[in-house]
Parts: sequence; C-alpha cells; structure tokens
Amino acid sequence: MIDQASVATTDGIKLQEAEEKLIQFLNDHSEVEMILPVILGIFITSRLQLRGANALIVNLAIASISRQIFVNLKKITPVTATTSSNGRLETEREENSKYTIIHSVPGRIRVKIPRLAQDIEFCRVLSQLLEEDDHVIKCRINRPAASIVINYEAQGLSDVELGLRLLNIMNKAEQTVS
Repeated sequence: MIDQASVATTDGIKLQEAEEKLIQFLNDHSEVEMILPVILGIFITSRLQLRGANALIVNLAIASISRQIFVNLKKITPVTATTSSNGRLETEREENSKYTIIHSVPGRIRVKIPRLAQDIEFCRVLSQLLEEDDHVIKCRINRPAASIVINYEAQGLSDVELGLRLLNIMNKAEQTVS
C-alpha cells in the first residue's frame, strides 16, 4: 500500500523543483519574459478576431497580467539574475485596423496609425494632445512608417488605464481634426 503522506511530500518536492527550474529558465532566457506577452496578445486577439482599439486594450491587459505573473514567479524563489527590458518586440501588423501595437516595453510603446501617413493636421493635433498629457514624456511621429513612438511614465497607472488614456487621446485627435 502507498503511503499518502510520502506521495504528498514527493509531489511537493517535485513542484518546488519545477518552480525553481522555471524561474531559472526565465532568468537565463529573459527574452521569453519580453516576447511571451506579445505572443499571447497576438494569439488572443487573433482568436477573438479583435482589431483596432479593442486589440490595443486587450494587448495592454495581457502584457500587464503576464508581467505580474513573472513578478510573482520570481517572488517564489529568490534569484539574483536580472532581466533586460530594452529588446524590440514586434507583432503582426494589420493594415486595415485603426491602431496596431508594433511593440511595447515598459515606458515606451510604438503604435501604427495609418492616418499618420496621410494627414499632417492629425499628426500635429495628436502630437500636441500627447505632449499635454502628464504621463507622456515625449512622442515622435514617423509619417513614412505611419507610426508613433510614445515614451511615458506610468506611475500610478495600470497598463489598461494607460491604454485607455492613450486611446482617448487618439480618439480626441480624430474628433478634433474630422
């Protein structure tokens, strides 16, 4: 007969070893921590067939949840390795959407907005509205690429709140110019 107490202890040890191995893997391969939120975002938004503003919000929420999972995983077992947050993350581009996240890392986001390539007034209004926001440090529009890079300080804001804030600014710029 199998002793249930010894099985529980063995499973506990196996689980702890698995957690330690996972944490060590994440620290050894920090790019996984950077890429996984983007891949999850692409997978979920494509499966749900989300585009534009809805995809932006879902991507930011997934990134926030993923980062929190990684933080919590690292709290389980203390590890001394550090992770890099300056890698470039690219997602699939949807030419027919209003806004598409090209990449996002904490403090910086690049968004493709096709209208930027065609409408100088929209570029001016969007840039002005972003620069007036307290959380935006700077923004740079690349008209030939129809994209905007926004550097931000999100102290006190979740990724979802920040995404909604940026989305409101983009919508306000559209309404102002239209």
